[in-house]
Amino acid sequence: MAVLLAVMIAGCGRTPSKTGDEAFQPLNPDAAVFWDRQTTESAELLRSLVETFNRGWRGMPVKVERAGSYADIFRKVTGGINAGVLPAMAVSYESMTCEYIPLGAVRILDDLIANPEAGLSETELNDFFPNVLETNRFPEHGNRFYSFPFAKSILMLYFNKKVLADAGIDAPPETWEQFLDQCRRVKQETGRYAHAVHADCSTVNGMMYSMGGAVVQGRETLYDSEAARAVFKLYETLAREELAYLISPGSYEDNVALAKNEVAFVLRSSSGMSDMMLLMEGDRERWGVTRIPQRDPARPATVLYGPNVCLFNIGEDAVNAAWAFVKHFTGADVSVRWALETGYLPVRKSALKHPDMLAFWEQWPHNRAPYDCLPIAKPEPNITGWQQVRDLAARAVTEIMTGIHDASTAARILKESADQALARAARP
Repeated sequence: MAVLLAVMIAGCGRTPSKTGDEAFQPLNPDAAVFWDRQTTESAELLRSLVETFNRGWRGMPVKVERAGSYADIFRKVTGGINAGVLPAMAVSYESMTCEYIPLGAVRILDDLIANPEAGLSETELNDFFPNVLETNRFPEHGNRFYSFPFAKSILMLYFNKKVLADAGIDAPPETWEQFLDQCRRVKQETGRYAHAVHADCSTVNGMMYSMGGAVVQGRETLYDSEAARAVFKLYETLAREELAYLISPGSYEDNVALAKNEVAFVLRSSSGMSDMMLLMEGDRERWGVTRIPQRDPARPATVLYGPNVCLFNIGEDAVNAAWAFVKHFTGADVSVRWALETGYLPVRKSALKHPDMLAFWEQWPHNRAPYDCLPIAKPEPNITGWQQVRDLAARAVTEIMTGIHDASTAARILKESADQALARAARP
């Protein structure tokens, strides 16, 4: 991450090597290369979907390549922009796409979406969940589409029923006050930690939403707001009372601990449900998943995250192939299959009425929990400079959990450093 941050800082204020009027060179002139991060079964499924698409597509074939983690992909795309050589498309968080847009690398999608033959009809567009679709518009860049939904998920609360039962608790918390109370009861009754903390910006943002707050106002962060301070104060209490511990960066030690009955709670993406089921060895009686605790359960909120796909300016043949695949991938039937086999959420409303989806919900009550949270899920900021802010927010949580700063100090430092990062990114 230090190398990644250095690359981003070095890129701030420089003159782009390519402009929006020039086409970058294709990584592969014979195929529309798709850089992705999926592994194991998800990667196999994606390759299968690409093969199916290629059999029915008469243009340039799509070729999927695993390019590493999101950080790796960001680094490779940034390097490709500087070198003038890019794939046809890549998975990209909004914060990543914001860094590519000013360098002229990203293909605007509005004309492709509106194309009478190759685009999406008004009915089809209305079938997408509004919050999923709108996060791909970038207000700082004419409110145009620079990416399209791909693999979306929602911040959820995972809980271990056995650990809760050992503490005399029969249901997961609905409010943050109940969450803290249950953490204390778990510690008192079992001697275990109640929560394993994953220091992550998206988690902080989701908690702020659930506290009734917002994350940004214009180009200023709200990390010193009352909602943010409540989140950081919660972390401070968890650390001070030894109710929670911090996991290693980039690891899934929290999920493993939950599966081993070592903690009661984990805050993670809904996309991890299938992996959690594997860790639990298929035992559905030991765990569950529900919406994250709320300040006011009558006005719930959580965070919507997960990558989108952005297309790059490497020539119309590659662009047309990439867009055709994106359209195929986000079709209702494929969207359902992708959701059921990976744990990600479908991006289409009609997917929730699909017989396979209804059957999936019947298998286990908790299967439906993330889908019920779709209407209350709020996207993260898609403004230039947010990629740097993500690391700063994660560092703030780390410093609180390790006792370097108290909640108030961490909030102040985060607010100052995050706003400075956004200001630097906004300079021409």
